[in-house]
Amino acid sequence: MSDPDQRLVARVVAAISDRSEAEGAALAAALAARWSSQDRHDPAAREWLRRWSPRPAHLPPPSCSCAAGRCLVCN
Repeated sequence: MSDPDQRLVARVVAAISDRSEAEGAALAAALAARWSSQDRHDPAAREWLRRWSPRPAHLPPPSCSCAAGRCLVCN
């Protein structure tokens, strides 16, 4: 991270930490009202979700080396 980036991060952290709990809650509520409902109705996001097809990772399980064959890997 460059020096200007670090200074920006430091200013943002300072601004957040200087807020009271009530100010932080008011900001969170204002941001949620401003963006939350629109996020759920973005046409590009809907299209991506419609085409998304999650697939499980098919990884071979580690082999068991215990004498009884009843370790956490086997079970």
